[in-house]
Amino acid sequence: MAWSIFTNPFASSSKIPDDSSSSTGSKSVAEAIIPTPPAPRVNRFEAILNDEEKNQEIQYPTADEVPGCMRLLDEFLMCYALAPQLRSMYRYGEFRDCTWKWEDFKYCLSLKSEEGDVRRKLWIKRRAEWWAKRRVGGSSEDVWDMRSEPPPNFPPVIPEEVTSENSTT
Repeated sequence: MAWSIFTNPFASSSKIPDDSSSSTGSKSVAEAIIPTPPAPRVNRFEAILNDEEKNQEIQYPTADEVPGCMRLLDEFLMCYALAPQLRSMYRYGEFRDCTWKWEDFKYCLSLKSEEGDVRRKLWIKRRAEWWAKRRVGGSSEDVWDMRSEPPPNFPPVIPEEVTSENSTT
């Protein structure tokens, strides 16, 4: 039996492939089995980044859909308004940090000299990286564990004596 790329070399490690050209006929198992190289691994961040780039391309289908610099400046200034800052203080106990909105505005200014399609691709890449970092990082929902089965005694069994017929209330 000749070895080919379509056979699994790890399927049966006790078998040694037949080789009629061998004079001794005794090969060790390690010499007879040539392992295949592992498939290239894509780390989690790169996979999420590719997924987010697809999502952002859907969100920004044309160069006209990319937000303008004035809109980003407005979002930055609105972030420091009284209501969002008080809401952040109430929810998290600290004022909201809006530096990332300022960075978006500065990035938009740096893209002003680019053509429309190039600007769109650069904006999509930046937003995809931002969302990928956010998805890879921790979340407030990480405290919950997914159950594979319902908890024991669920739903609880109601005893016979506590029914609406026997109840006095």
